[in-house]
Formats: sequence, structure tokens, C-alpha cells
Amino acid sequence: MARVVGTTHEHHRKDNRLEVAACVSFAGNVYQIVDIGFGGLGIGGYEGELMTGSEFMIDGLGPDEDNIVAVRIDCTVARRLGNQLGVGFIELDSLSYDVLDALMMRRKKFFEKMKNR
Repeated sequence: MARVVGTTHEHHRKDNRLEVAACVSFAGNVYQIVDIGFGGLGIGGYEGELMTGSEFMIDGLGPDEDNIVAVRIDCTVARRLGNQLGVGFIELDSLSYDVLDALMMRRKKFFEKMKNR
């Protein structure tokens, strides 16, 4: 299921991406994640104004809308194709890394613990 894609251009993925059922929130909306890795993620169903090169901040990640963990991840839009965004992470803190790891490893207990905080 992991995909490794291009390594010659600045905006080509250099990380493995997994297809995981998960959600991301930013700008007051929640979107479905198409694929995810430690270098970035794909977002589906986006109808907003962000275009290639735009920077923004992700404020939540989770396996579903009811279990979103508050994070702060600086991102840039690497590509936009219709209503899908290809997003690259600029910087990850330790909590954001842990949440990404839990999503990719499908560790439900992590999100149960975070919910009880």
C-alpha cells in the first residue's frame, strides 16, 4: 500500500504515503485525508481558495471527525488538482509526529488516551 514517488524535483514526494481513513482540520473545516506520510498528506473534497505555493496551518488530525487531536503543523500546498490538495509539511513538533505515527500505524488506543486527557 505504500507508494514512493519521484525524487528529482522540489515538489515530488520523497516519503512513503499510506492510504489511511483519517481526517484533517484547518480554517474551521474538516476534510478527508486521501493519503498520509511524515512528509505530507493528500486532502480530498477541498473547495477553498488555497493554491499551489500557499502556506497554511493544520490545527487537527484524527482517525475521524469525533477523535481529532489538536496539533499545529505549518504546511505548504505542493499541488492542487481539482478538489484535491497535495500538502507538504514545513515543520513537525513531537505531538504532531506522534499523531501522524498513530494514524499511519492505525493505533486506536493512542486516540482513546488523547480523548481522555
